[in-house]
Amino acid sequence: MDQWSLTGLGMGTVFIALIGLALVVSLFPVFFRKPEKKRVDPAPLPELNSRSAPAVSSAVGPELVAVIAAAVAASSGMAPGSFCIASVAPAQSGGGFNTPVWGHVDRLSRPANHR
Repeated sequence: MDQWSLTGLGMGTVFIALIGLALVVSLFPVFFRKPEKKRVDPAPLPELNSRSAPAVSSAVGPELVAVIAAAVAASSGMAPGSFCIASVAPAQSGGGFNTPVWGHVDRLSRPANHR
């Protein structure tokens, strides 16, 4: 066998092996498919009357509540009408952390045994 036929035979073997691997990988979804879960709609929320709705402070306008609700809905995939924002309060700054407010509020809200 000369050098060119040996090179062609080696390259052919590699390509046939790659085609075989591609076929095996393409059959993975057929054999390893997860069973589909039944999607259950959440129970309807009770209607809220005006007396039970929490008051929004003067510093927090309805626009801010709407933006927060839109952000929660977008990040969680829930419908905006399926949850209620109970209250909005500014975070207390301080504590000596060199992080933004949203970074150290999480640290301060964790229990002491998880630090």
